[in-house]
Amino acid sequence: MQLRVLTLNIWGVHYVSKLISQRIQALIEHLIDPDTNYDIIGLQEVWSKKDFIYLRDQLKIIYPHSYYFLSGLIGSGCCMFSKYPIIGVYEHRYTLNGFPHKIQHGDWFCGKLIGLCKILVNGKIVNVYNTHLHANYHHVIPKDIYLGHRVCQAYELIQFIESTSSADTTDLTILLGDLNLTTQDLGFKLIRGILQLNDSFLHRINKDVFDPTVGNNGLTCDLLDNPYVTPHPYQGEGERIDYILFRSRNDNVKCLEAYPTLHKVPNNPAGLHYSDHLAIYALFEIDEKIPEKNSISHKNIEILDEETQNDLRAACILVQQSIQRAQRHRLFCILAVMILIFFLFSFNNYLFTILIIFKNLFSLICIAICIWFIGLGKPVERNALSSIHNAMHLRLRLSQFTY
Repeated sequence: MQLRVLTLNIWGVHYVSKLISQRIQALIEHLIDPDTNYDIIGLQEVWSKKDFIYLRDQLKIIYPHSYYFLSGLIGSGCCMFSKYPIIGVYEHRYTLNGFPHKIQHGDWFCGKLIGLCKILVNGKIVNVYNTHLHANYHHVIPKDIYLGHRVCQAYELIQFIESTSSADTTDLTILLGDLNLTTQDLGFKLIRGILQLNDSFLHRINKDVFDPTVGNNGLTCDLLDNPYVTPHPYQGEGERIDYILFRSRNDNVKCLEAYPTLHKVPNNPAGLHYSDHLAIYALFEIDEKIPEKNSISHKNIEILDEETQNDLRAACILVQQSIQRAQRHRLFCILAVMILIFFLFSFNNYLFTILIIFKNLFSLICIAICIWFIGLGKPVERNALSSIHNAMHLRLRLSQFTY
């Protein structure tokens, strides 16, 4: 039995993304083309429910089963389409997802999550996880204020998959989506090391099969020839941040083909591209003749290999640094409140009335924002970071916990 899987970040941010309607229509035409034959499709950044409903209505003849993961103020952006029945869904919204005052980034308002669709494929249970982690806006570690959040999201992802993908009930586990992590990033190493997931692109058997319009380097984002990409100093030739990862209960699943695809829309005179990302396609072959394995006792097995333990220790240090930064920011807000209160009651005898009104209004707004961070924003962030930090320590069999 073969299973064809596709994932794509469609870049559907209305009022920001370019040519959304045209690109979605081009994607629909591709998906309903008789020459394409996908079984499961995972999309990210479908921020508009109207866009999802339009996709669902246009694809329902071929993909009758679909699901949109609602979360946050404007949704999670993640949705699934399947030829096979979706028999169960479950989702977990990430505890940490950026900062509300970073309005220009918008991640905090999105409610990013990891969503699970249990799909019944010819009598076998396939758990398909769709996710989109926090974006990397800085591309260099010293300036990346969201690095701790992405590592925590990666660890929450690990916990969620561990809790919902039992070896006794799941025949095949597939994780797809825009992880915003390169293969060298700490979060990605933890996901692969702890969950023992195979990278479809690296484990594909037919390495000579690829999309000739894209190439065979595996890069999926920040490509130099994509007109929707904003260049940055650390861009290089592009990044590989979109994945299809998998593991099977009986070691009876092979990835025959896997490669990036869906770059330029064919025969489009305007040079339309499907997205600012490339899609990832994977073709799996499931050998149904291999007998089922018995459940393995976890009593005496080693939980983590040495390399993954070292990665987890590095993650603990990084999260601890994020906790300390949150504490520093809270102290900064306390100092800012003191300065703003002094500013509020000063210079009132030396300014025009209209300037006094603006000064006082500005001071009161800033004081309110700082008090929110002092009393709610930063304590919530610190507790969330500490929770993940403690869970990592527990996995490492350490007893030092943060409260």
